[in-house]
Amino acid sequence: MVYEKEKFIAEYQKMAEDAGLDCFCDPVIGERLHIIAANLDECSKRFNLTAITEPREVLAKHFIDSLFTAKEAASHSPGNLLDVGSGAGFPSLPIAAALPGVHVTALDSTNKKITYIRDTAEKCGLASFDAICTRAEEAGRGEMREQFDIVTARAVARLPVLLELCTPFLRVGGHFIAMKGSAAREEAEEARNAASLLSCERIRITPYFLPGLEDQRFLLIYRKNSPTSSTYPRNAARIAKKSL
Repeated sequence: MVYEKEKFIAEYQKMAEDAGLDCFCDPVIGERLHIIAANLDECSKRFNLTAITEPREVLAKHFIDSLFTAKEAASHSPGNLLDVGSGAGFPSLPIAAALPGVHVTALDSTNKKITYIRDTAEKCGLASFDAICTRAEEAGRGEMREQFDIVTARAVARLPVLLELCTPFLRVGGHFIAMKGSAAREEAEEARNAASLLSCERIRITPYFLPGLEDQRFLLIYRKNSPTSSTYPRNAARIAKKSL
């Protein structure tokens, strides 16, 4: 279920204001987000995209959550951004809707999800958007290696694994933004060795709350300081056997 357009935009703008995301309250952004929400609702009837279906929860947990990452990304003035493990298109689609000047690429290993993301982006008129079906550990050794200013990831894996999968895509000086829940600080400690091996450093942990929800969430921001060793990323079997 999704709100009709006018109600969706009104609810979205109120939530954005409550969350301190006033910079994204433009009705044009709201219209793009409504198209994404409507397509998510329609396609979720045919295959599993999200377990979240209540309209206010969809707004908060998918859209507002993604826009906290968009705000952080925008603070670094990126030319491009890669979202690893995009799934149902979060945060990649809302980021592209809110930051049309940034070229956004969604990456996922499930073809059905990438087809859905491409279709949604086309319906939104997102001109600076790509969606690629491949595994991150394979793509990170190919032409996409060290090509991005920002890399994002949400709910894909524990942080040491995420750092190994995501930082090879970053240019030197680029930033990785991990979207995490209550275990964020614990994962940050787990990831100290991985960060060192992958030539990056944590520069900030930003806590935030979603409107109407009590659970605290976090953005963990890492900066890449030098090229990633050719050792990484390892293949999927080695990553699964032992994280860094």
